[in-house]
Amino acid sequence: MSDLIMTEAMERSLEIDNDAFSTIGLEIGVEVRDELWEEDLPHCRALIHRAVLLSYVLGGFSSEASCVEITSISEAELSVVLSNDPDIQKLNLEYRGKGKPTNVLSFSTLDDPAEENLAHQRGVLSLGDIILSRETLICEAKTQSKRLEDHFTHLLVHGVLHLLGYDHLSEDEALEMESLEIEILSRLGIKNPYELDGDRLIEGAIDE
Repeated sequence: MSDLIMTEAMERSLEIDNDAFSTIGLEIGVEVRDELWEEDLPHCRALIHRAVLLSYVLGGFSSEASCVEITSISEAELSVVLSNDPDIQKLNLEYRGKGKPTNVLSFSTLDDPAEENLAHQRGVLSLGDIILSRETLICEAKTQSKRLEDHFTHLLVHGVLHLLGYDHLSEDEALEMESLEIEILSRLGIKNPYELDGDRLIEGAIDE
């Protein structure tokens, strides 16, 4: 995608205020479980569209993505869920054994054979779900002296890359994923989220 087309897509996204929208073969669903999101981030849908679109285009599927023949699928879909600490804590405990809230959870379906078969039947590949917690996001943004919009965008980028098969289990994987995040955020006008005044700001994974 050329920079001109990308810029036009970004500009159009500012006017988006829907719970589902589609662009360049990618359908993005948005579910708001906590209405306070729209008070804290009135343009959250536009931010979602821009971050998800650019991450999908620039990230591509990781070399580790095990879903075969995904290139034969012309369309994809994913969902973004705007939730809160109580909800995400339950999910974090159920799926990761951690009884505490976290900033973002990503549930990729690339390794699910049933989803792969369904994708070939429908012609649409389901990438999975990204779930974000409002309270944790706000707290982290304040603690790390970041704009709320920038931190929200960073977590979206991080979540999309997980859905595309990227991970940070090893040092090499973490470096690859982090470098991609920094590149994507730079294209969105957001500085390196892992550094503050030249010093390392975040140690380890952001979705603990």
